[in-house]
Amino acid sequence: MRYMLPLGMTKSEIESHISNLHSTLTSSADLTPGDRVSLRNEIGYWQDKLALLEFRQENEDIDYGYHAQYDM
Repeated sequence: MRYMLPLGMTKSEIESHISNLHSTLTSSADLTPGDRVSLRNEIGYWQDKLALLEFRQENEDIDYGYHAQYDM
């Protein structure tokens, strides 16, 4: 029961998808324990993608390159 969406999603689309997954988790009484675990994992996956998207937008000026590591 994995809902994979394109990674080119906007922040609002990811938030909407997470909300839909939460509502499915709370409203469906006929889910097996395995389905519930799968939904929780899926929610966690998309929350991680959202956090990464927010981090990248907030820290666009970070330079991850090497800076004179061999200057002696």
